[in-house]
Amino acid sequence: MEVKDTKAFLNGVHALMCMFGMASWLDINGVWVQLPIIVNYLPEGWALASYLVLVTQIANVGPIAFSIVNRFTFKRIEIPTNYIIIIIGVVSCLLLVPFWDTTSYVNGKERSTAFLTLCGFLALVDCTSSVSFLAFMSLFAKPFMSPYFVGEGFSAFLPSVLGLLQGVGGNPECINNTYVNSTTIGNITVNITYYETNYHYPAPRYSVEVFFLLMALLLCTSLVSFALLVHLPRIKKIHLDNKKADVDAGGAVEVRVDNGLVFSNSTSVDDKEPEETDDSKTNSGVHNEKDYGTCGKQKAGDKRITKYLSRIDRAYLLSLQCWSCCLTNGIMPSIQAYSTLPYGNYAYHLAVTLGLMMIPTASLCVHWLPAKSNLSVGILSIVATLVSFYIFSLSLTSPYPPLCGSVWGPVLSVTSWLVFYFLFTYVKVSIGGRFRVEGRTALIWYGGVTQIGSFIGAVVTFPLVNVLYIFKPNDPCEFTCY
Repeated sequence: MEVKDTKAFLNGVHALMCMFGMASWLDINGVWVQLPIIVNYLPEGWALASYLVLVTQIANVGPIAFSIVNRFTFKRIEIPTNYIIIIIGVVSCLLLVPFWDTTSYVNGKERSTAFLTLCGFLALVDCTSSVSFLAFMSLFAKPFMSPYFVGEGFSAFLPSVLGLLQGVGGNPECINNTYVNSTTIGNITVNITYYETNYHYPAPRYSVEVFFLLMALLLCTSLVSFALLVHLPRIKKIHLDNKKADVDAGGAVEVRVDNGLVFSNSTSVDDKEPEETDDSKTNSGVHNEKDYGTCGKQKAGDKRITKYLSRIDRAYLLSLQCWSCCLTNGIMPSIQAYSTLPYGNYAYHLAVTLGLMMIPTASLCVHWLPAKSNLSVGILSIVATLVSFYIFSLSLTSPYPPLCGSVWGPVLSVTSWLVFYFLFTYVKVSIGGRFRVEGRTALIWYGGVTQIGSFIGAVVTFPLVNVLYIFKPNDPCEFTCY
């Protein structure tokens, strides 16, 4: 009975870890899933994604502030920090329910102030979670990391599933309305006819308000799971800073649950560096790609993996990482609407939802078959870059891209986005796995380059979309591709 009870307890802890990890990027990914619907109602229109990308980059003040405070304090600040950011996420999602479409005028232009402000808080939550959640996970032994990363995968997968179930309703329709107004001038009555054009957007299966409410409920589940991991007495016994943990002379930590031996957190030569570097993850992008797979388990003795990288190798891989993040976290998300919406709402909807699913899928593939050589990483990067060039060309030719009106137009557009997400995620996670073996300093460089690339992509693309207006939206009342 003790063995069965211990196994059930561990399964319960794993489930809590999974639900806790789910909060990492759940809400901002949910916002991206809603963009195919929201862009039809907010004044920024198709350019809304570029604003969201920029807001996400600004939100990196969160992990920076956490790191600075953590550096100058001897207390564990991650536990109160995690409570604060998850609660902020819940409140922000609840406020989006009534206020997501509330606008105001800024410098004479109508802006989505409520939506972008609340998205800023959601981005702050998710960016900060990249460091604070992993800092909290240092309380638990390494076997508990796997269910945590599974939960991070769900932070992209679950919003995508909810988005697919929601749908987009259909493509916008142009409706011409006629109004007649009678005006009396002296003894003469004059009928004046007014013509007004309205756009009709078919409703999805359930509304944006319901979707954000579901996001808030999922975050509440994560909040409860985190509270149990912190305060449940039986779980507190397996915290690594607990006095009941037995430490042997070799440095191994054997954690026991009641009378049953659960696991040994022994530290080998191959494990030392990765163990101390997990908290350096600070990916600030829309979809949090590398967090799903960089915990990859490497085979001991695999010389192709465990050998140290030369300076040239590091510079080469960091350059590819910077380029990958510049595209995936900055440039391409900002113009996604212009490459897909000309083909209709369904194309944009599928590109976003299925594209998010490619992130955990690619990370899982890397776990089994990582790109171990510089040549393989380079080839994958080149192919992914060529795909991104095709997507960029579609955006430049909006609102009448190639194969406009043909069924192959949206098929190729959506497929190119899925390949783009899959290949670049594969590249970034493979590079992250190689740097993880290098140790803490290497991963800090990896995280720093990730931030730099993402920031450059967002800053460069924003004026192209919102100042130079080189990308054009369509008008449902004119010729369309659907």
